[in-house]
Amino acid sequence: MAQIDFYDGKSALPQSAKVYASNGSLIIHANGSTISVASTAVNPTLSTPNGRRFINLPNNMALEFHDNADAEHVLDALNAKHLKPMRWFDKNYRSWSFIGSALGIFITLVAGLYFFVLPVVANHIAMSLPANTLNHMSEASLKQLEDAGYLKPSKLTPARQAQLLTQFNALQKPDTNIPFKLHFYSAPDVGPNAFALPSGDVVLLDELVNLTTTDDQTMGVLSHELGHVAHRHTMRGIVQNGIVSFAVAAWLGDYGNTLLNLGASALFSQKYSRDFEREADHYAIKMMKQNKMSPAALADLFVIMEQYGKDEAAKTAKKSEPSQAKESSDFNLHQITDLLQSHPPTPERIATLRAAATTP
Repeated sequence: MAQIDFYDGKSALPQSAKVYASNGSLIIHANGSTISVASTAVNPTLSTPNGRRFINLPNNMALEFHDNADAEHVLDALNAKHLKPMRWFDKNYRSWSFIGSALGIFITLVAGLYFFVLPVVANHIAMSLPANTLNHMSEASLKQLEDAGYLKPSKLTPARQAQLLTQFNALQKPDTNIPFKLHFYSAPDVGPNAFALPSGDVVLLDELVNLTTTDDQTMGVLSHELGHVAHRHTMRGIVQNGIVSFAVAAWLGDYGNTLLNLGASALFSQKYSRDFEREADHYAIKMMKQNKMSPAALADLFVIMEQYGKDEAAKTAKKSEPSQAKESSDFNLHQITDLLQSHPPTPERIATLRAAATTP
């Protein structure tokens, strides 16, 4: 029989009492009276480092043990089946082995959600977004690039633009009914590139056109960008990052900054995963073959761009250290350049394109 403090649910002051277990019930002797509580109504708290422990009872009653060993003795005698999982947890949750196992399970669960569940959810949401939402984000993003001075009017002749536009509009776009629209710009600070916005607006830079040796190369890289749009890669990435951001915000309680960081500017923080790039490459292969072009043309362009990148890196290495002011002014430029150049050519991708060119 353990000596404890008893709270009768009516007064905040404890009463000295004795408690023991008998025939599946908790028997309490306090203030000259006896109270019996069925084991199914017993709800003990977890033990504490200072040894004090409570057992909560119906009608706001409670028992306070000054020594956890006394509480354990009473619970052992009570032998309530519904308390066994909780008591096992209470005895083990402070051990390093339990903490390590729990951490491993938590990491596995989070990884599973992030790598398997989250992409499926993001894909479903991205594919369900209405066209006006995509148009609004794309228009805001394009205007932001124009206003910042990164995109300048194209210097291609009207005849050259018309020639490329005619070829682009004549392309058969597989597996999609998105109304694609081609825009011409010059961006010397960005370099040779093309990118597509979620709405289907495709930006082709003069620097890329001037770097290509055939129009099939140009149409090939545009086909790759259309693959990103057809599969909603940009929006899938934004939705996925947005879900993660909100989850972190919910944990930290900081929704304001999260909301500010989402929106049109999120398009510029989007880099494609290897799977997205591979998917866009396969779309380009299908599209080029459907339009009687060899995927080898896109492989050739990747080789040209790879060499261009090496040449530019060599030029940069020869330059002297820029001034602090120059570094500051170029900060956003480097960000934009990195983000738009989200698909550097690789030997693996070049090999895949060349292999596709030799198969029907």
